[in-house]
Amino acid sequence: MNGPPSGSIDPTIGTTANTQPSGQDPTAGGGEAALPEWARGELSRARDEAAHRRIELRELKDQLAGMANPDEAQAAIQIAHDRLAETEQQLTCERLGRKYHLPDTLVARIQGEDDDAMENDAKALSELAPTTAGRPPRPDRLQGGGDPAPLSPAERFAQLIQTRLR
Repeated sequence: MNGPPSGSIDPTIGTTANTQPSGQDPTAGGGEAALPEWARGELSRARDEAAHRRIELRELKDQLAGMANPDEAQAAIQIAHDRLAETEQQLTCERLGRKYHLPDTLVARIQGEDDDAMENDAKALSELAPTTAGRPPRPDRLQGGGDPAPLSPAERFAQLIQTRLR
């Protein structure tokens, strides 16, 4: 993974706190190489946006450290922290949507206070989502998978003769 480490900024100490449980790979379950091109693009876009927000938060903290009014500085830090949290929540929704094969309309509906609650919600939504894997494809009539063509009178006569000769 070339992107920044997953985590969130703790405004009280200004360090990155890892949000992934230890021993779990965020790309477990097939890896990024198994994803379709559009999913890799979305994942890359979400990671880039999260990294941009972390950098923006760091720059704002540096700028606000020299401000005269600490209340203004704290308010600006809080706004930046809220934007970062929102971006990380969107990234988590995208990851869960991909994991549970949810359509984009349901990915936006994933809710929860923490990662476990969001995962439970994604599981519940995946049970409600229609799946295409459970339905076998219909036969293509051009490939002979449908009803056989009706027999001509000559073919019916030949079939009758063959059955009587047996």
